[in-house]
This record gives sequence, structure tokens and C-alpha cells, in this order.
Amino acid sequence: MPAMAQTAAQATTVAAAAASSGAPAAPSPANAQLANLAAQDFGRLSVDGNTAFEELSLARQAIYDGDLDTAKKLIASAQTALETAKADNTAFQKAEDELMPTKTRQQPPRPLASTGKQVAWLPIDGELVLDETVEPTPEKSAALAAANRHLKAGNTARASEVLRVSSVDADYIIAAVPLEQTRKDVAQAAKFIKSNPYKASEALRDAENAVRYASVDIQGAGQQSAGAPTAPSK
Repeated sequence: MPAMAQTAAQATTVAAAAASSGAPAAPSPANAQLANLAAQDFGRLSVDGNTAFEELSLARQAIYDGDLDTAKKLIASAQTALETAKADNTAFQKAEDELMPTKTRQQPPRPLASTGKQVAWLPIDGELVLDETVEPTPEKSAALAAANRHLKAGNTARASEVLRVSSVDADYIIAAVPLEQTRKDVAQAAKFIKSNPYKASEALRDAENAVRYASVDIQGAGQQSAGAPTAPSK
């Protein structure tokens, strides 16, 4: 969603704005440090990365429909967008086992320390979701939907105000792809789109399946540590 990507550099400021709008206590120095780390790693989304991922999904559908000319154009466009994204300074370094395989916070137990190789991850999408410890209600779901609309429109102050006045605790979920592996997958698709469309589709599927997720907590009003996104879930 490009509109969101254009303004996501300020996404994690939602929590800070909520804190300044009436939270009862400032975050502890430790929480503030974690918030800074979270914002540094996950505060921005890549416009071109988002575009590339949309195009490779459309290319795979075009292959399925037998429209190889369109698929070829979409793959080429995705390659160009990924090259631009490589230089947009949004990628962050993490090992795969430090990220989540699904959007849910309920993840299998993981090692205390990562044993995987650090690679560059391109943040391509993000959204606010209701914290899993919160009992969903129609009112809270409506408030969250409104906050997401404001966030996509770039109005982070309004998004934070909606969360604050509604006392909604949310998670900001970021979707990311391994930058270099995704570039290789798309290049593989470009190589085989005419000679072996099935193999090209498999390469695009591999890129889609490589998406991983990270989460930052954003607490509504009335929480002791309101305003401090916690460290991304491991």
C-alpha cells in the first residue's frame, strides 16, 4: 500500500504522540531505549519495495492466466523497483529466526540468542492490529480501523489520538522480505518467463513465501509505559 509506505517513516511516532496526549507516566529509560531501537529498525517502509512486491504478485497471476507478455513486463518493473529499494535506506539487518513467520504474536519458542546469519530485510508493508491480550469489541475494532485509515493517509497524530481516546492497545505489524534473496528470485523469474513459465512462477512463489513479520507494541491511554514501543517480538 504505497500511501502508507510514503508516510511510514513516522509510524512509530504514534505511540509517542499518544503519550504526550495524556499518558499518566513517562516510559522508563530502558523502555525509551527499546523504543528508539524499534523505531530505528522498523520505523519506515519502502515505497519501491511495496511496489515491487505488488508487481511480482500480479505477475504470478498473469502467468496463471496465460498472459506471459504482461507477466514479463511486471517482472521487469519489479526488478527495477527492487534496485531502487536497495538504495532507499529502509532495509534493516536481522537473522530470519529473529522475525515472525506469521502476523500472529503467538509464536513457537525460539532460542534466547539468534543463531542465524544477519541479512538485509526490506520492510514492504505495515498495519495496526489489536493486541492479542485485548478482548475484541465492535468499538475497539472500529477505533483500530479508523486509526489505520489515518495512518495510511499520513495523519499519525490523528491515528494516535484515536488509539488514546479509545484506550486501544495495538501492535504495529511490519511485513518484510529478504532483499537479496528476493532480487535473486525475481531475476530467476525474468530468466524463465518465456522458456519455462512454471519455473518462473515457482521463483515468484518463493519470493512471496519469504515474507516475515516484526511487531512493535503501541499502548493506548492508561498504561504505565504508554508511548514506548517495545522491542520487536522475537
